[in-house]
Amino acid sequence: MRTVGQALMEKYLAVERVRGVGLPRTRFQKWVSRHPVRLGVYIAVPLTVAGLLIPGKPGTWVVVLIAGPAIGAGYSLMAVLDRSLRSRIRQRIGLDTDD
Repeated sequence: MRTVGQALMEKYLAVERVRGVGLPRTRFQKWVSRHPVRLGVYIAVPLTVAGLLIPGKPGTWVVVLIAGPAIGAGYSLMAVLDRSLRSRIRQRIGLDTDD
């Protein structure tokens, strides 16, 4: 007898098959999965600089110095999680794991 978790996983994998989990990734997707920290830096630095250059209230630079790197770290974390999720899905479906 299947558990609810197993049934949900089978449905999720069916949806992923339809959405094209086996299709080759684009050059940008490969670059992001190989360089998640660099992606975070490329996002955090312009946001932080733009936030510092835009005039605002006297204390906004503290928020900008915290928010810019936090947003970049969030994007890096999403790239790492996406890579691990996709590798697990590819293994469960039975596709090759070569990029």
